[in-house]
Amino acid sequence: MGISKTEAASALTDIESAARRSGLLKGYRGAGPILMVWGVIWALGYGGMGISPPEIWGWIWLPLDVIGVVATVLMSRAAKGAGTAAGQAGMGWKIVTGVLALLIFFAATFTLLSPASVEAAIAYPGVVTGLVYAGVGIAYAPRYLWIGAAVFAASMVGYFFFQPWLNYWMAVVGGGGLIVAGLWLRRA
Repeated sequence: MGISKTEAASALTDIESAARRSGLLKGYRGAGPILMVWGVIWALGYGGMGISPPEIWGWIWLPLDVIGVVATVLMSRAAKGAGTAAGQAGMGWKIVTGVLALLIFFAATFTLLSPASVEAAIAYPGVVTGLVYAGVGIAYAPRYLWIGAAVFAASMVGYFFFQPWLNYWMAVVGGGGLIVAGLWLRRA
């Protein structure tokens, strides 16, 4: 007993759909620990900002950002798993290039828009991060839309309602939110 062309096409479509879903879930599981690392970095960075003068905030974030980028590249390569060494190297450069593009965009918009208050400058990274995650969620991986929306909303809530404690708000809600999001993705 043979199968018809329609049944074969339907079976292939089902297989492709399952493969796409499997790849997406694998991507979520690989991204979970990376989000948790960035959650810790946010908690340390914003917490450090809360206990130090604004003049040294850049020196707090510089080593944390370098650690975050290096950890992201290494963890991405590890999550890639059994891929070829050339493929893993290519993935590392794509991540570094993407992160650099985002940092350039962030610096350019921050310079052009020059926040009028220190509170706006504190909330701005969360708003941009939320936008980036939401964009990735819309384009590729729906769970990122929810993560982006939460980071964006938390940043805005902190800006409007918790300005005296905004650094601590961003450390706990932003950093903690990324850690929780990482746990959620890891369970995928």
